[in-house]
Amino acid sequence: MTRKEFDEVTLDLLVAWFLEMYAYIFGSEAQKIEPLQKRQLIATAQSLLHDVQDYLEREQKTP
Repeated sequence: MTRKEFDEVTLDLLVAWFLEMYAYIFGSEAQKIEPLQKRQLIATAQSLLHDVQDYLEREQKTP
C-alpha cells in the first residue's frame, strides 16, 4: 500500500467516524449518553479534526 492509498483510506475512515459520532451524539439515542461522555467524544472529534487540518496544511506546503 502506498502512502497516498493509506492517506486516502485513513481520511475516508475518519470522515465515516465523524459521521457516526455525529449521529450517535445528536441522534435519537443521544439521551442515553451522559453529559461527561458526550463532552469527551466531542473533544476527541475536535482533536482529530485539528490533526487532519494540520496534515492537510502540511501536504499543501509540500511541493
